[in-house]
Amino acid sequence: MRMAVVNLATVGVLCAALTLGCGSAVDGPGGGKASEGSTGTGTQAGSTGTATQAGSTGTATQPDSAEVGVTVDPQGSSGAENFLSMPDLPASGAACDPWHDSCPAGQKCRPLALTPGPWTEAKCVPINEPPTPTGGTCMDFEWEATDECEQGAACFGFFGDEGGRRCHEVCSGSATEPTCSDACSFCSVIGDGVAGVCLFSCDPRAPACPEGQSCYSLAEAPRFMCALGTGPSAAGESCTTSSDCTQGTACVEAALVPGCSNSKCCAPVCDLSEPDLCAKALPGTACAPWPVSGPDFEPSCVPPKLGLCSAA
Repeated sequence: MRMAVVNLATVGVLCAALTLGCGSAVDGPGGGKASEGSTGTGTQAGSTGTATQAGSTGTATQPDSAEVGVTVDPQGSSGAENFLSMPDLPASGAACDPWHDSCPAGQKCRPLALTPGPWTEAKCVPINEPPTPTGGTCMDFEWEATDECEQGAACFGFFGDEGGRRCHEVCSGSATEPTCSDACSFCSVIGDGVAGVCLFSCDPRAPACPEGQSCYSLAEAPRFMCALGTGPSAAGESCTTSSDCTQGTACVEAALVPGCSNSKCCAPVCDLSEPDLCAKALPGTACAPWPVSGPDFEPSCVPPKLGLCSAA
């Protein structure tokens, strides 16, 4: 199932820095200077002698001879060293691709930024011991080079206060077709597409989102995800995207909202198993099953018995 993508052009209040695009690679640690060769760029990193050479087709890493084993021919007049084949893995601190983590065992591909703000690059870093599981509270800012989270997760909270930061699953796939392990989750692509995080799912009837976040209802997907802040439009008022509506309402087609003067307006959610309170929440409506809005609509992604106050 193709995963929908959060873009701040459509979910405006989430974070002004979230967009779609392409990631960028960075130099390794150790302050080594790059020199150009005939096939690419080589960077010498640190005192361990780890060298990273990037060619036209990708990135390969060559560790120290001591790490992979060296044999010396005692009979050879030149004493030349014969290296064994080198593993094609990035060294610690080497640039990596969070969409396809290929860092060595004990490391993970961590998205980061050189200054506070959206991710601009990613590097292989050691996994914290013990690691914090996905969903757990974390303290590190998003842009920092390391965090406490387990393999495949990153500390994220929409660059807000520390109370809202959690270990989020890092999206797989690509910036244009991201995926999450939960098919009903929603991938928020960060910055210029360096990486994305899978937002936490929620139930708009009883949201349990991290501090500073609200439960947004993306009616047509359907997806229900925790994101920053809350929209200004109340039930019956006009909207353009899901982020325009207050928590507990969804931005839907005008035909479902009595008196809507725009192409879309906010409609309250309701519970199909409880007494119908829609007429009180939005006059002229009744609690109805969640509206199906397209051939890719996945009913299993709607929380059980969740309905929408719709024109009676």
